[in-house]
Amino acid sequence: MSIPSERHTGASDLHGRGGRRLTDADFVDAHVHYWQPSVNDWYEALRSRPIYRDILPGDFPTCAAHVHVSAVSSPRSVLAEARWLEALRRETGFPSAVIGTTDPALPFPDIEASLEAQAESPAFRGLRVFSGLDPAAGTTRRLFRLLADHDWIFEIITRPADLPSYLPAIKDSPDTTFVLEHAGWPGGAEPEEFHQWREAIALLATSGNVDCKISGLGMALKTTDPARLRPFVETCLDLFGVDRCFFGSNFPVDSIAGTYADLMGAYGQITGGLSDEDQHKLFAANARHRYRLPD
Repeated sequence: MSIPSERHTGASDLHGRGGRRLTDADFVDAHVHYWQPSVNDWYEALRSRPIYRDILPGDFPTCAAHVHVSAVSSPRSVLAEARWLEALRRETGFPSAVIGTTDPALPFPDIEASLEAQAESPAFRGLRVFSGLDPAAGTTRRLFRLLADHDWIFEIITRPADLPSYLPAIKDSPDTTFVLEHAGWPGGAEPEEFHQWREAIALLATSGNVDCKISGLGMALKTTDPARLRPFVETCLDLFGVDRCFFGSNFPVDSIAGTYADLMGAYGQITGGLSDEDQHKLFAANARHRYRLPD
């Protein structure tokens, strides 16, 4: 496995200009996936991939906190995964927070019941919907109101071409907290692809209730080279501001591009010119605030 070998060096390259080092123990990893297919084969979409092997909290580098994001592709597995994660949290202390999921095709009372069941875990913070959600549908507006009522987060996962379709629903949901996953999932680094991505996330950045999770760039761009990641990271910081951005590893998925240390070292190098305070926000404080994690 690529993760355990980096267990003690995952974020050790993070540091600010003033000399205060951000260590592994400071880092809040805002996007991780655990799975255990040897016991629970819940992720049909991942079965053919080399990363589909047991990945548990101890397989990650030392971090202050993990935000686990559901990757189940079967609606029947949602509550089973939620129960498994809660048992894991009680045993290991991880995950620190959980972003669950639901099936948008269900009748709304069933969606509401599913979220309430997932929220029986004190780690539950909100959800994402990997596919099938129509931002213009009445069900989506009802869902966003429900999330606001419970102070739950909606994490947006979609491609640049579809991002603008979320804007009306976001504007109509000022009390709902949104997080843009994977920095808006750029399609590539070619000029046309970069322009399309930038224009799409710039629209969402105009809404103050949308944060940007800088994650998934290794997956999207197939690299951990700081020079290639830099334009994307710096664009996110420019559009959303340091106070509305934070980092996630998206491991084990981003291991297709390199090791955990490679990725986090690249993010540390890209942000190395920022103040200690701003680095601490990006790698720790902002995610703690957004996911209501204790200091």
